[in-house]
Amino acid sequence: MLVSDQSINFSKKKILSILVIVMIISLGFKLYLIDFSSLPVEDTYGYVIRAIAHTNGDFSENERKTLGWSIFLSPFMLLLDSTEPLDYINAARILSIIVSTVTIYPMYLLARKFFNEKFSIAASCLFAFQPHLNYNSVQGISEPLFILLSILSFYFILHQDNRIKYVAFLTAGLMFWVRFNGIIVLIIISILYFYNSNYSKKQISKFLLALFIFILVLSPTLIQRYDQFGDPLYFSQSNTIFLENYVSVVAENTDMENYTASDYIEDNGILSFFNKFVLNGIFNIAQSIYKILFPYMIVLFPIGVFFSIRAFDQSKKFLKSNWIWIFASLGVFLIYFSIVPEKRLLYFLIPNLILFSVIPIERLIKYGLSTFSFNRNQKNISFIIVILIILVLSIVYTSYYELTDKKTENEKLLFSEIINKKLNGKILDAGYTLQSLMYVSLNEPDSNFKEFGISKNVNDWWIGTKNLNVINLYATDFENFILVSQENNLNYLSINKDGVNMEWYPYLEDVYDNENDFPQLKKIFDSQENGFENFHVKIFEIRNDDFKP
Repeated sequence: MLVSDQSINFSKKKILSILVIVMIISLGFKLYLIDFSSLPVEDTYGYVIRAIAHTNGDFSENERKTLGWSIFLSPFMLLLDSTEPLDYINAARILSIIVSTVTIYPMYLLARKFFNEKFSIAASCLFAFQPHLNYNSVQGISEPLFILLSILSFYFILHQDNRIKYVAFLTAGLMFWVRFNGIIVLIIISILYFYNSNYSKKQISKFLLALFIFILVLSPTLIQRYDQFGDPLYFSQSNTIFLENYVSVVAENTDMENYTASDYIEDNGILSFFNKFVLNGIFNIAQSIYKILFPYMIVLFPIGVFFSIRAFDQSKKFLKSNWIWIFASLGVFLIYFSIVPEKRLLYFLIPNLILFSVIPIERLIKYGLSTFSFNRNQKNISFIIVILIILVLSIVYTSYYELTDKKTENEKLLFSEIINKKLNGKILDAGYTLQSLMYVSLNEPDSNFKEFGISKNVNDWWIGTKNLNVINLYATDFENFILVSQENNLNYLSINKDGVNMEWYPYLEDVYDNENDFPQLKKIFDSQENGFENFHVKIFEIRNDDFKP
């Protein structure tokens, strides 16, 4: 049971006023981080193009992405009438900022299942000031909506009213629309449905109705995926995830592979499988959570976990429900994270981590330490001090995010325009040099990006420009890379002075500084020789005819 704090008397109007202030501060963080004139991350282009295709009646499924976020964006795209792709990209950014900011209130409601009003406000502050979430929210991608639905699903399934629990199955279904891993939420809320209810035959019949609601919400996307791919749960990366390397998951020369877990075990043994896909997955998940906990939960969360073992202010069932939500969600990512350790995929668990992080704040303010305790006035002052410390830590951490360098970005865009005019063929980006080429593709004179879904196939939108086809290739070493390049007709290689993607192309690390050691490559462009000051990149032509394996 929750322990009330008699020193605090929050009216609904006062709570709402405080939350509005918290939202404004959170919005300030987001506006500091965003530059509406800058180009977005790669995923944003895809979501925006699919949203435009939806406005043209094209709801074809993507083999790697679900449609929830792009469908959410599509009505707002109808409101725009612009020939500038950046306007549509900025609309997606604004909407993701709004969703992330509005989610502060559901975070408060969820926290009320565990804490009184004061410490639920603290939970909202921890969420609102969270640097990782604020930075992610300005990208225009799907995480903010997924996080909102995750909070709502957890909140509704903890409700005592069965009619409200039905809504949890509805929002869980919507989670799958937004991200593939949303499917695991069905298992989680099913466990929590029975865990937090008294078992009876009547509960089973009610659960079957809830399950029907979930399936009903999912049915359009499942039917569409079955029609397109022959499998309602088709996910392209599932065929190549056991090839052991991130680039192999997205490489052109492995896209027809079907390499299963049993194939890996047969080739490498069960111990190697356990080490690679279990232990490595656990390590990568732990490392990602460690990074997510900065700057303030790195202290609060471990203490909160310790206090939760003997909690007396929170419902033990609810705390265990929170653990079930966290561990079941992480279990789904175990194998995937062994290959693709992308920490933003775990951002939807930040609200659950916050719930544990608030416990030590509550213990300190309400009960003090063993040597002293606070009076009513001191409790209020101490609470404000704690929130201010969290705010300051967030400000300091946020200030370390690298903001857009306009000169570098302009040089990247100019570079993409130059090579698009001069080169023709397939090109491989080994060091984050071609992000601006996507924008160039959408801005080509004869490219009407608003025709996607009518005269253009939305799922083929990013293969490059008319002249350049951007591909990824999987190879084991440099000699194998040249051989694979021959087989896949690769013409050009783009290398960044700041380094290559070591996870994908470690064998290309020395190419930029030691080009003469690689006679199979012929330098055809050097940005420094062309007057670029900040963006240093070289383009090499693959001399396939000179290489004899």
